[in-house]
Amino acid sequence: MAINVKCPKCGSTNVQLSNERSKHGFLWFILFGLFFLAWLVVRWIIGITIFCIYDWWMFIIKKIRKKGHVWQCKRWFSN
Repeated sequence: MAINVKCPKCGSTNVQLSNERSKHGFLWFILFGLFFLAWLVVRWIIGITIFCIYDWWMFIIKKIRKKGHVWQCKRWFSN
C-alpha cells in the first residue's frame, strides 16, 4: 500500500518524505532541561539514601533470618 503524497504548491506527486524531527533549542533547555536534570539528581540522592539506610539493614536482618530481601532502591534507579 503506497502513500500518495502531493506537493501543496505545485501538485506534483514526485515528493520526497523526510523523517527528521525538530530538535529543542537552548531556550527549551533553560526552561525545562535544567529542572529535569535537577530532578534526576534529587532522584539519585533519594535512591542512594534508601540504599544506604534501609536496604542494607533489611538485607542483613533478612539474611540472618534466612529470608529473601527485595531491594527497594531499585525503583528509584529504574523507571
